[in-house]
Amino acid sequence: MVNATSDLIYRITPDWRQVAVVGGRAAGTLPRGDLAGWSAERIHPEDRERVAEAIRRARNSLMPYEVQHRVELAPGEWSWIATHAVPLRHEDGEVAEWFGAATDITDRKRHEEQLQRLVDELNHRVKNTLAIVQAVVSQTLRSCPDKTLATEMVESRLRALAATHDVLTLEKWKGASVEEIVRIGVSHCMDVEARRFDVQGPLADLDPRRAVALAMALHELCTNAVKYGSLSVPGGGVRIHWTREGDAGGRLLLEWREHGGPVVEPPTRSGFGLRLLERGLGHDLGGEVALAFPPEGVHCRIRTLLPHDATRETP
Repeated sequence: MVNATSDLIYRITPDWRQVAVVGGRAAGTLPRGDLAGWSAERIHPEDRERVAEAIRRARNSLMPYEVQHRVELAPGEWSWIATHAVPLRHEDGEVAEWFGAATDITDRKRHEEQLQRLVDELNHRVKNTLAIVQAVVSQTLRSCPDKTLATEMVESRLRALAATHDVLTLEKWKGASVEEIVRIGVSHCMDVEARRFDVQGPLADLDPRRAVALAMALHELCTNAVKYGSLSVPGGGVRIHWTREGDAGGRLLLEWREHGGPVVEPPTRSGFGLRLLERGLGHDLGGEVALAFPPEGVHCRIRTLLPHDATRETP
C-alpha cells in the first residue's frame, strides 16, 4: 500500500523531534527507514508558526494532525503539501509514534490562486459595469425630462455598452482593436448611410477599460451628429482617423471630425453626453480629450496610451 501511493508516507517520534520516511512515490530518492532530526528550516517562514500551532494542538489533544504549508523540496523551490498524521498507541494508551502522509497540492493551490484572481477581477469588472450603468441611467433621466425619449436613450447607451462587452468577452477580456471599438461606437448610426463615415487607422488594440470608455464616447458623438450635427442633413459626414504616436507607437491619437452639416454653435448647457466626453472620458482613458465646436463641424481629439502588448504591425 505504501509503495502504491503517490503520497510521501512518514513516521514521527512521540515528541516530534525525529522523522523517518517510510515510502511512497513522492519520497523520490529520499532515504527510507532512518530517523532524522525534524526541523522547521525547510518550511516556508510565513507558514512555520501555523505548522507549530497545528503540532501543539495535535499533541495536546491526541487528535489527527492536519495542515497545509509550503516546503522547500529543492533550493529556492517551494511546493505546497497537505499533510495528515494520526497517533499510534501502545496497549497502555501511550503514543508510540505518529504515522502520516503528505500530498503534493502545488498544482491545486496554483489553480485556486488563479481562480481567486479571476473572481477578484470579475468582482472588479462587475462593480465597474454597474457604476457605468448607474451613471447612464441617472444622468440620462436627470438631463432628459421626456420619459419616452429618456428610455430610448438609456436603451441605446446600454446596447453600446453590451456590444463592447461582447467583443471583449470574445477576446477573453485582453482588449479590443480600435477598429472594432469604432464600429461598435457608430453602429447605431450606420442606417444613416455607412458611406458617410470615413474610418481609417492602423491596427492597434486598447485594454478593456479604455475600450469601453472610447466606445461609449463614440456612441455619444454619433448620436449627437445624427440629432444635430453632420449626420442630421443629407450630404454630411464624419471622418474618424487614428494614428500611433511616438517612436514605439505607444500612444493613440484618434480624431472625430464632422463636415457638411449645419453651422455648429457651442452648446449652452452640458448634457450627459457632453459631460461624458469632457470629464469621464479623459479620466477613464488616462489621457487627453479636446472637444471643439467650430462652425464647420464638431471636432473631438482623443489621445491615450496603448498597452505595450496592444500594438501590432500592419501585415
